[in-house]
Order: sequence, then C-alpha cells, then structure tokens
Amino acid sequence: MNTRSRQHAANAHACVSAVASQAYASKYRALALSFPIMVLQSGLAQATGFLQAKSSDNNEYQRYLSDLDDILGNSSDENLHQKVIKSDLPDYQQLTRQALDASGWLKRYAQALLKEDAPAPTTTDGAQS
Repeated sequence: MNTRSRQHAANAHACVSAVASQAYASKYRALALSFPIMVLQSGLAQATGFLQAKSSDNNEYQRYLSDLDDILGNSSDENLHQKVIKSDLPDYQQLTRQALDASGWLKRYAQALLKEDAPAPTTTDGAQS
C-alpha cells in the first residue's frame, strides 16, 4: 500500500538528493529546517509568499518552493502560492496539513543528506573570532 506520506517521503528524498550537488545546498538545508516553523507561526499563505518574494533565477527559495509544489502533486499551471491564496478555509486547512507533512520530509532528508556550514572557530574564552 502506498500512502500519501510514503509518496511524500519518496519525492522529498529525490528532491533533496538532487540539491546535494548544488552550490546553495547549505542554504537550502537551513530553509528546509525553518520552513515548517514558518508555516506554524505565520500560516501557509505568508510562508509561501515569502518564498515567492525571495525567489530568483535558480536560487534555494525558488527550488524549495518548486520542490514543495512537486511533492504536493500540483500539476496545474498555477503555483502553490496562488493555489493557497485562492483556496477557501477547508481547502486552506488541508493544504496546510499536507504542506507540513511534505516539508517535514524535506526537513528530515535535508538533515540527513545535506551538510551544514562549518561553525566559526572559537577562541579559548568562547568568543567567536
């Protein structure tokens, strides 16, 4: 049996694996770690609007929004943000639950597959140099 969550997991793994070789992989990782929190704090419409506003040609924001859109199975010409802001309350709630599930899988695979930036070296008194 292929559940929605299992399908999200498989799609998220493919998306994050493709990002691993990109120059913006560490920024994508940071975005993947923070996006579910953005949705919970601000709502899906504002979180996807933020991604869309920050998107430029082939950067981590555009890639994350595109990956989230693909995982959720939006095959129409309308992007995820447009779909979210045009939805009524029950659809918005369902999209939010699905986006949290999909972004949770992106977060898990980003933690596992993408390396984080090395922390700045510290001095003996604990201050960063």
